Amino acid sequence: MKILLWRGLINKSWEHCTVDTTDSGFKIASEIVGNYESNTYIVNYLINTDNQWNTQDFEIRCDIQGELKQFYGKKNGSDWLINGEIEPYFAGFNYIDISITPLTNTLPIKRLALNVNESQDINVIYIDILNESIKPVRERYTKISKDQYQYENLESAFASAILIDRNGMVKTYPGHFELVA
Repeated sequence: MKILLWRGLINKSWEHCTVDTTDSGFKIASEIVGNYESNTYIVNYLINTDNQWNTQDFEIRCDIQGELKQFYGKKNGSDWLINGEIEPYFAGFNYIDISITPLTNTLPIKRLALNVNESQDINVIYIDILNESIKPVRERYTKISKDQYQYENLESAFASAILIDRNGMVKTYPGHFELVA
């Protein structure tokens, strides 16, 4: 079991995350406490992946100033059931990207296993919990050194160089997240 603690810089958050190895892949459980637009929030998420770090299912529960929200998804062949409904926009997707955690950037980094100067474009289910949005997004990861990746959101032109630790976990996401322990 790996235990990770991240500090969120934008939303003044703290995330406590565990990554367990299972017979079929990895089980990730996390709790995030933070502040968004003067509102306190608590988010708990659970992600199950296969052995190649492809997301198989997820469940997200959040409480923003007492207002409870829930998002869940399950891969069904190449389709995705999102909150109980098949969403054709996500057919064939292997990853999710939850806006308030760097952990979901780790999933494609681990899965893609890129060589230095190699890039890969991927499709992700982008979940913006605090703004209650789930949508398809195209992202690019480029390995720029042994421990650094360039992340690009191809929809918004946002880009950032992400530093990883020796286990491939996000260590520094400049201006957004820092691994504390």
